[in-house]
Amino acid sequence: MPLLMASMTKQHINPEHQKYRLNLRPATLNRTIALMAAPAILENLLFSLVFFADTLIVGWLRNENYLAATALASLMMFWTNAPIQAMSIATVSIVSRTLGENDYVNARRFAGHSLVMTFMVVFAALAVGIPYAEFIIRLFKAEPPVVPLATAYLRIVLLSSIFGLPLMVSNAVIRAKGDTATPMYITLIMNIINIFASIVLAFGWGPFPAMSLYGVAWGTVLARNVGGLLSLAVLVSQKWGIRIRGRDFFPLHRRTFARIWHVAYPAIAERVLNATSYAFFMGMVASLGTTVLAAHQIALNVESLAFMPAFGMGVAVTTIFGQAVGSGRWLIGQVTVKRSIWFSVTLSVVLGILFVAFAPQGVKVFRATPEVLRLGGLALQLAALELPFFALTFIFMGALRGAGDTRSPLYVNVACILLLRLPFTWLLAFVLNWGIVGVWIATALDWGGRSLGLWLIFRRGIWKTAHHAEKQKFADPIVSVSSAAPE
Repeated sequence: MPLLMASMTKQHINPEHQKYRLNLRPATLNRTIALMAAPAILENLLFSLVFFADTLIVGWLRNENYLAATALASLMMFWTNAPIQAMSIATVSIVSRTLGENDYVNARRFAGHSLVMTFMVVFAALAVGIPYAEFIIRLFKAEPPVVPLATAYLRIVLLSSIFGLPLMVSNAVIRAKGDTATPMYITLIMNIINIFASIVLAFGWGPFPAMSLYGVAWGTVLARNVGGLLSLAVLVSQKWGIRIRGRDFFPLHRRTFARIWHVAYPAIAERVLNATSYAFFMGMVASLGTTVLAAHQIALNVESLAFMPAFGMGVAVTTIFGQAVGSGRWLIGQVTVKRSIWFSVTLSVVLGILFVAFAPQGVKVFRATPEVLRLGGLALQLAALELPFFALTFIFMGALRGAGDTRSPLYVNVACILLLRLPFTWLLAFVLNWGIVGVWIATALDWGGRSLGLWLIFRRGIWKTAHHAEKQKFADPIVSVSSAAPE
């Protein structure tokens, strides 16, 4: 405990400004972690439920081609989401560290410029994705009946990106100041709208005709855009957000953009690489047949719910670690990582046991064909192998990113994709003819490799120099008074 206290620097913060800072005292650290992690876990669970609900409703339509179409369209959405997720990573890293230094004016400026960059990427994605949707779907070698369905579905769902993707970055800014509850409430509202609208539009009700698969897509468009608008409204609020003003968006400042890009581009490269390799990976799965692809999609949607505790904990660790590094309290960050690992891995083991015991019965809620359900249940039982490794990966990744080190996760991911996931999928699923079993074993090997690599990097402690080096490189900020108070 004395060493822990010694790692903390005494800071005098105006009580009016304390809402922009986390309580990082050792005596209350567990409470801080819990208050950050619980809403983040629920938020990510609710966010995944948007796509889980879509898959569930499509499953009720009792058509394998519909499930396969949503699986293929989700690949393009996964790729579209990739750079925006990276922007949210860079944003929460920089804004949390800047708030940790009590530099509120620059924190708002970084947030505003991140959103400008986000909207640029969104409209570029729409300009490419909508006209070339069919070409993109055909790249995945889908069976002929699936192509027109997936193409039309993709073109509709892409419209959800207009405000749905900036939602990721605006929520990241809100979380960076220690508020994970507000993004959770926004995502809850988004889920309610999505479920209600998708069911009404898919099956028809009152004046609304039954639109089947495309009704689910339009429900998603409505829900995600409403969620994005709500998040942006919160961000400009002084009570709930950080009161971003017009001057934080424009005029654009080169140094601000440069620092954001410095943190973002390795994360963008990592996400785009993940999305591209995942597209190849899903192409391999699709070549195993529509039944396997539909079963794989069901398993992915169920597994994504089990991922949420670890993913939400990683989000909380990023913010806590970022503010700890920004205020010079490295040891507080390290203690946060240890405690988060203990909770996340324990929960992952429990969830894995539940998967093994109840997956074959649980997937029946999708009401798909018997063979699809059998393979989906088998895939979920195998998913139990990767859950603890996923938890470790996101805790270490969150800590490194919070400190400003976005390069190490990139290097680890490249190595594991090229040396584990793709070659072992080919070997196990095709050469040894294990089919969907080989696919999910290869995935577990990938997550195991990532967790090991990130643990080794974190132990070396190179993240301790990342924040200082970044500030040195982009010296002479827009506002040089680090104690500038919120207006």
